[in-house]
Amino acid sequence: MSCPLASQLGWVVVPFGVQQVIRLGTQIALARMLAPEMFGLMLLVNTLRTGAELLSDIGIGQSVVRSPNGDARNFLNVAWTLQVLRGAGLTALMLGLAYPIASIYRQPELLLIILTVSPIFLISGLMSPSLFVAQRQFKLKTRAIYDILNVVFACAITIALAWIMPNVWALVLGLMISTLFGTVISFFLGDGFRPRLAWDRSHVAQILHFGKWIFFSTALYYAATSFDRMYFVGVLSLTLAGVFGIARTFSDMLGALAQRAGAYIVFPKVVALVERRSEVAPRLRATRRKMLMLVAIVTGLGIAMSDEFILLAYDARYHAAAFMIPVLLVSMWFGILSTFADSMLMGCGRPAPGAWANGAKFGVMLVGLPHAVARGDMMQALAVLIAAEVARWLFLIPASRAERFAKVRDDVFLTGLLVFVAVGAKVLLGFAGIVPNPAQWWAMRELLYV
Repeated sequence: MSCPLASQLGWVVVPFGVQQVIRLGTQIALARMLAPEMFGLMLLVNTLRTGAELLSDIGIGQSVVRSPNGDARNFLNVAWTLQVLRGAGLTALMLGLAYPIASIYRQPELLLIILTVSPIFLISGLMSPSLFVAQRQFKLKTRAIYDILNVVFACAITIALAWIMPNVWALVLGLMISTLFGTVISFFLGDGFRPRLAWDRSHVAQILHFGKWIFFSTALYYAATSFDRMYFVGVLSLTLAGVFGIARTFSDMLGALAQRAGAYIVFPKVVALVERRSEVAPRLRATRRKMLMLVAIVTGLGIAMSDEFILLAYDARYHAAAFMIPVLLVSMWFGILSTFADSMLMGCGRPAPGAWANGAKFGVMLVGLPHAVARGDMMQALAVLIAAEVARWLFLIPASRAERFAKVRDDVFLTGLLVFVAVGAKVLLGFAGIVPNPAQWWAMRELLYV
């Protein structure tokens, strides 16, 4: 808590930027070695994996951060025990669902892939709770070092495997080996705490009491954030689904940064100040506005310039992503506004608004995407993704206003700044020939239907 906010933010943003540069280089290298269909398969596998984790989330990490007992070893042992049991249960469940999932998607190769990936839940369930303690105690440098080591290892091993075996198994085995690596090094964090299996009914009750809303919220969050991936893999060609997966990887980078800032800074800080939130709310609102101004400028520049990057870095098989990414970045902007609001409300012990907001987003996608795909209109499908994020944001506004963390005019101003930067940069850089101009970018929509 003694570190200034700028220093804390630096330990979130700078390491995150390093990780994304490494991942970006890896993605480009893998795209040259592997076909889009392989990314389409892994898009589904990763979505299923994330879904299993989110649909069983009972707020173990959040409970460690916000509980008065969060530093007590017995509480951490109980939290770790629940985490291990959850991982073992998910592994058993995924093993049982492997054949039905492969049959539904009519992809025989999926059966062996899912069976291979299933133990990943048990491996990650064994991860040390020291990661949550570092988040609780604002040890952001420790967490940053851990994350960078993880990314460097994961990217190196995946590229090496792709060079040896240029097929989807390079991605599968890279995921498994890097998860095992992350679990092992998590035990070298902090003071060398080694968790053990333990059970305390009062601690379990405390975790599950807070976790019931986390469970509901994350279930809806998964439905809201993953429905497009799973649906597109089922109804589009694996090639187009793979290109969409590449586009989502890029657009999700900013969303992941917002999630990280929310989890590592906003949520713990609001928890620490929750007893004085009425007096500090105006200060938190001003801080939120300043942080999001920077995000708006970066996102606007990304909207203006990301198409050119795709055209330069990827071959023609992936060029449809050059049209997709700017559109997805617009939807991501509203997702970022929602993420900051959700983190602040979570810190106040109010996870319910986030759950209902995720439900609204899912509802829009559930109705809109099948209608768009039935018409064969990928443009309309992308517009639905924007509408879904707007719906989530609108559902969070009343609770944010009630807690005095944000006002509608703040977000309207910030969105106006984003539009000004995006349009201005696109026009200036486009007509200077540095990036495709607006008309050239718009013409690339035809690549969605090739």
